[in-house]
Amino acid sequence: MKIAAIALAGLLGLAALQPAHAQFAVPSGPFADKQALANWWNANNSQSALTQVFHNGKLAYSRTGFGPGLVVKYYSCSTTGDVRRQCGRKTDPATSMSELIDRIDTESGSRPALADRDIFLDGVLYRPRTVASSSVYYTLTCTGDPSYYEPAGNTYYVVRSWSPTIGPPFLGRCY
Repeated sequence: MKIAAIALAGLLGLAALQPAHAQFAVPSGPFADKQALANWWNANNSQSALTQVFHNGKLAYSRTGFGPGLVVKYYSCSTTGDVRRQCGRKTDPATSMSELIDRIDTESGSRPALADRDIFLDGVLYRPRTVASSSVYYTLTCTGDPSYYEPAGNTYYVVRSWSPTIGPPFLGRCY
């Protein structure tokens, strides 16, 4: 009986060591600007976890803590004029290349993707088109401030330009 009680106490102790931010709801936005983003994180508890919040690749909020780091990336969205974890336009930054490709393929971030454009990443063909098209997109890997999980700098992706264009050319950039 004593052994069962000790085992139960040990299991309860292990449960207490689980990542503290597992139950913490990370907001998607919108936030009015970078300052509003930092203010929200400053006012809300991320359950004692090490917390790093980035805005356009730059550190916007940091808090020391323990356990696995909670790293969250936000971007300024051109269409809505606010700050969100995920914007909806191909001209806005994206956390992953697949997210950016989804926006390029569908123009709105919805599926199914058409794969009718060549997409280059940092000058190298990343995804060839699967149907006849004359459309080409050039994307960049951007590197921001170092983070807990990416000590060389957190990465995000932007559309640099595309061809053919209607009107003046778009020239996206890293922040």
